[in-house]
Amino acid sequence: MLPGSTILFSIVLLALISQTAFAGKPFNTSTTSTGEAISPERDFEVAVEAGWLHPKSMDESFWLIHGDKNGLIIASPINGLLYIRFTNLGDAPIMIDSYSIEVLSGKQEWVRLVTIDAHSGEVYNRGPTDDMKQACRSNIEQDTFDYAIANKNIEPRHTVRGWVFVEAPEAGLEGGKEARFNVTDILGNKAVRPIKVLTGESQSVQPRLLHVGETKDLSQARKQFYSETHS
Repeated sequence: MLPGSTILFSIVLLALISQTAFAGKPFNTSTTSTGEAISPERDFEVAVEAGWLHPKSMDESFWLIHGDKNGLIIASPINGLLYIRFTNLGDAPIMIDSYSIEVLSGKQEWVRLVTIDAHSGEVYNRGPTDDMKQACRSNIEQDTFDYAIANKNIEPRHTVRGWVFVEAPEAGLEGGKEARFNVTDILGNKAVRPIKVLTGESQSVQPRLLHVGETKDLSQARKQFYSETHS
């Protein structure tokens, strides 16, 4: 990874940490399709326990290997891996239908990260060389946030965790100070909560990330951003 990329992530990470003072409070609550505010029984907290976020680039260690409609092998860079912790603080179960993550850019604009569906392919680390001739399989799809919430009622005071893979936006993240998590449940209720970043509470996530599988030569895969293949 380029040194500048690491520095940028550190800036974004530290900026996000500075927002934890208000992390327990809603910083925006959407309304239902009927115009009524979301019931206070449905409240939640979102935190990032570990991970990183780089600028949009093809210079990445982790890649999603998948196919296109013509059967060609595509390698899409994963610019960010975020270990999300979602806790239901309300009095009623929540079943998540969809979600998204946004970061407030230096221009004070909310920019949505592209969420990568890890189950649409296989995750590989590019290995010791940049040409991906010795790419290593990383079997972490079972640890994804999508897998943790699929058809699951999250009971009151219960927590789910998992990796979210993202592609960074074209817009620069320099100076970004806030991030938020948008949720729609299966009843159509919508809500937005700030994301807080935890330090020193990683819940032993490193072993989850380092599932090492087979080594494969993926040097012939066509490199393409995930958003370009799922537009």
